[in-house]
Amino acid sequence: MGLTELTQIAKATITSETKSIVTKNKHGFARQVRKLGQPHRWRIKLTTAAMPYPQAMSLYAEVASLDGVLKKTFLPNPLPQIGSAIRAKNAEYAQRGSNNIRVDVITKSAEDVPAFAAGDFVQFGVYRKVYQVTHYDQSSGILTIYPNLKSNLASGAIIYCGAELQFYVYSDDDDTELSISAGRPIPVNVELVEVTE
Repeated sequence: MGLTELTQIAKATITSETKSIVTKNKHGFARQVRKLGQPHRWRIKLTTAAMPYPQAMSLYAEVASLDGVLKKTFLPNPLPQIGSAIRAKNAEYAQRGSNNIRVDVITKSAEDVPAFAAGDFVQFGVYRKVYQVTHYDQSSGILTIYPNLKSNLASGAIIYCGAELQFYVYSDDDDTELSISAGRPIPVNVELVEVTE
């Protein structure tokens, strides 16, 4: 299914998160602690361009129907791609925990633009986890990503990027709110969190 009405993004904020746990010290003060091995996830806040009332209500209904963490859906990549890769695959086996992956670029949209650029988002094979490119060495074909691979990656896995990439998300809010101003076109604010399976 996916969030089909979530188009024409006016503003997007993507935050990299590693889940923290709250602990209390001997004085009773709460503090957040990152635990080694906690899963990484992306938090995505989007504001659409002002849209007509029927379209805004349709999007509102889609987001409200997610019902918090109970229902998960797909969100098309809301950010434009920086690099020019259209088709690419993993050139060799990569082990869980590594962050350097050798890739074969099959098709590019422009020969004078590198296939991947720092800041691009990528997804590997059948896995739903989204990674961000931190560096791409065009001569060696090494793609450096963050966070480290969550799963082993077989040789020949397709690399999804740009418009082909989809975040697997849920709504972190139990309450969904929409403000309407006398029938005028309105923007819709949505906050979603990547599923960490």
